[in-house]
Amino acid sequence: MNAPKSTQRGTVLVVSLIILAMATLIGVAGMNGSFIQERIAGNQKQTTEAFMAAETGMSEVLGILRDASFAHWGDSEESVKAIGDHDRFLGNGQVVAWRLADLSYQGGIARVRIQGEIIATGTQRIVEVELDRGLGGPTPESAYTCYGADCTTRTGSNSNNAIYYDGRDWQVPTGTSCSGAGCNGTIVADRSGDKAGIYLIGNDANDAIGTGNQDGNNRPDQIQGDPPVRQTDASVSTGGVSAGDWQQYADALISRSDTGQIDVNTGNTVDVSQFLGSRSAPAVNHVTGTGSIRLSGNTHGAGVLIVSGDIEIFPANGTMTFEGLIILRDGARLSSGSGTANVFGSIISLTGNEDAVDADLGGNFSLKYSSQALENLRDHGLWGNPLTAPRVVTWKEVVNTDT
Repeated sequence: MNAPKSTQRGTVLVVSLIILAMATLIGVAGMNGSFIQERIAGNQKQTTEAFMAAETGMSEVLGILRDASFAHWGDSEESVKAIGDHDRFLGNGQVVAWRLADLSYQGGIARVRIQGEIIATGTQRIVEVELDRGLGGPTPESAYTCYGADCTTRTGSNSNNAIYYDGRDWQVPTGTSCSGAGCNGTIVADRSGDKAGIYLIGNDANDAIGTGNQDGNNRPDQIQGDPPVRQTDASVSTGGVSAGDWQQYADALISRSDTGQIDVNTGNTVDVSQFLGSRSAPAVNHVTGTGSIRLSGNTHGAGVLIVSGDIEIFPANGTMTFEGLIILRDGARLSSGSGTANVFGSIISLTGNEDAVDADLGGNFSLKYSSQALENLRDHGLWGNPLTAPRVVTWKEVVNTDT
């Protein structure tokens, strides 16, 4: 009996070829993945190198800008020339460079952009820093200072004990939620900081100060300071400060990007209390137009208020407290209003108004010179001598270079 013949069908060969093909595909895919990962890692390395180059350049430029001997602050073109806008190459294995991409000033703020780049691939990263050097600004020489031949002030007659223009140095209220007599503040024990109550510059006419009530009766007891009243026919103060110095300071404040811009429509009354800053975050606001602005009661604000135009400013309702500087320009003027107001700091009027009394205080309006309120502005870079070493406000990487 013959045994059946064995049949060779090739199944093992086919299976082996399939497995081999799959292994090959897996290997190729793995190699491709490795190549992609290598490229990603390479790109990331280049990005990091470019970023670090920008950081290196920023550190160098900030070292120059924050040096007290740097003489070109405020002039972008001269600053760039002094720093140099050419590429700086770093010897770290490949050609990496940084350059000063942009340097601009706005008020007391300098914005610096440094671009780091891998030269071979063109990979770039930009770092931006904002520095606040402080704005400087003249020192007030009285509680109320007016520049101009037509400066005229007046006090009210509601209270024999009222002091409306007070150049004695005052401390601000202990809290910012005060009301009534709690907002009066306290006089500083050391009298060396006292200023004049009223200082009229460019106007020493006998009738320039109407220190009486609406009928003009004399009330010198409503003005305090050292001296209570000072007048000169010169165009500058005893300290050599002119109206132009205050204008320059106000213009620098107005040019800041964080300054609030408030427009008063013709004849309207606008309540600006909601825009005032706080003691911990004093704000700068610029009011323009024609009409009136009201400082509502039960408000405690701080900062610098610049009023430009034919605008009357007055307190209304409740108790209003403001700490800082008020600068009146282009015919702006003060009125007593109907509320209770305490202003700690100083008020500067830059144009004596021939058609109206510049400061007609009365009722419950009290203006008190306060070095403490002014020092708070200095601490926040809004007034006073420029900081020796500008402080860094922001430090960030710029992704969208259009901003």
